[in-house]
Amino acid sequence: MPLIDPPPRARLHQLLADFGARVRLLIGKHGLAKYGIDGADIEQEVRIRLWRALERETHVTINQSYIQRVVLSTVIDAIRASNSRPTEPLPDENAEDACLVESASGPEQAAVENQHEGLLAGCMEELPTRRRAAVQLHLQGFTAAEIVKRIGTSGEAARKMTQRGLTILRKRLSDAGIRAIDG
Repeated sequence: MPLIDPPPRARLHQLLADFGARVRLLIGKHGLAKYGIDGADIEQEVRIRLWRALERETHVTINQSYIQRVVLSTVIDAIRASNSRPTEPLPDENAEDACLVESASGPEQAAVENQHEGLLAGCMEELPTRRRAAVQLHLQGFTAAEIVKRIGTSGEAARKMTQRGLTILRKRLSDAGIRAIDG
């Protein structure tokens, strides 16, 4: 009389009875809290993967080394997922300033920003070429030494071009009703 394999659900229950403590121990060794991952979530995913393996392969023998590989691959996948999409906690329900949508992020704000960018570009074009280059590099975050290398002047000349260019730019933007830029 041929032996009949138990259904996948019964086999899964037996595996978890035999190796459940080992699975939790293996998961606990990976220090998942530093990645913001809950060990119970990993354990659940391991159970799902084992169940799927049992459904796919009815005659497969699942042993301790197979379970270790499943746990390891599940942990690696979870760490990769947490690193690829960092999360920010949602605000508390009771927080007074809890707002999921920024009020200034509508089409009106985008139009105002586009208008300001156009005005800034126009003001930049009015600057003398060398001052414009120094100011553009400064606003892009280049250091004084990098500005000197890029425009080919002395450190003092680059500093003065940047400072004078920013002063003129702030004045023109202020005259147009735009608050002063930092820098």
